Amino acid sequence: MKQAFLFLTLSVLMCSLVVFKIATLQAESTGAQESTSETIKTPFAEGCNKCHGDEDAYKEWTQAGHSHALVNLLEGPYEVKTSCLSCHSSGYTIFAERGIPGHPYNEKTAVNAVACSSCHSHASKEEHLLVLPAKKLCVTCHKMDCGCAGAGIVHQSQTEMFLGREGAGVKRMPSPHVRAMKKRCVHCHMAKKDATPQPPLSKGDNQIKVAKHGGHTFKADFSTCGNAGCHDSADNDMTVKLPLYRAEIEAKMQEVKTVLNNAEDKDSQAYKDAKLNYDMVKGDSGYGLHNIPYARALLEHGLSLKLQLSPAKDQ
Repeated sequence: MKQAFLFLTLSVLMCSLVVFKIATLQAESTGAQESTSETIKTPFAEGCNKCHGDEDAYKEWTQAGHSHALVNLLEGPYEVKTSCLSCHSSGYTIFAERGIPGHPYNEKTAVNAVACSSCHSHASKEEHLLVLPAKKLCVTCHKMDCGCAGAGIVHQSQTEMFLGREGAGVKRMPSPHVRAMKKRCVHCHMAKKDATPQPPLSKGDNQIKVAKHGGHTFKADFSTCGNAGCHDSADNDMTVKLPLYRAEIEAKMQEVKTVLNNAEDKDSQAYKDAKLNYDMVKGDSGYGLHNIPYARALLEHGLSLKLQLSPAKDQ
């Protein structure tokens, strides 16, 4: 009788521990992650907005492309794989590796876009609680070697273009900004110039300022290029120069595209090289913005292959 009582007591204790562990995992997951909807009830949803939803950073994030990353993935043109969530959905590492009993984490159950925990953690000792130093953070996802879009498809190429590497037939050519910008991407993409005051949510609340550019919108505003004394002279005004650069690069892209369309052998190395260079430029904001000299060199090399791609036919 005594043994039966002890067995029953231990069984109850073990069940209690299991229930407590599951509840703890769910609480930690909810506390660490950022929900894109107040109505979502799932152990995978972040909860950062419960404390930070009224702050300017959160308001800015709602205007950012990051807030649509999961939807863009699920509704995009490429085959969706669970591994794509590592960049398209916050919490992938936490949920996929640790797991929550009874709740598999995949593209069907994911609810978070690219939100707070992709960049921040309360356990971090980095500046601003970043999960990695600023100069190393953005490049973990904004690169073309993930392969998620499929073999040979350049999904995006910001890192390779900025560092001036991986193109075909062109020497390495880092952007001049590599040395000038110690924190790399955030130097431009988080620079704030203007902000719109928001009305207090209730009596006693302080007004907040939500930037249209920079901050957690991550939208670079070219007018900030002169704020740090880099491009502030009349003959070095990037608001004037960049549209000219863009027009030049887009014209070259159209030339290369025509060459590719008219190529006779689309399995040749020349075609693969020209297409890689074209795709790299296109994958970088549409026209190689992060390294204009390198974009120009890549496209010019593609054009130099025209005779190999479309040799003159015998008369």
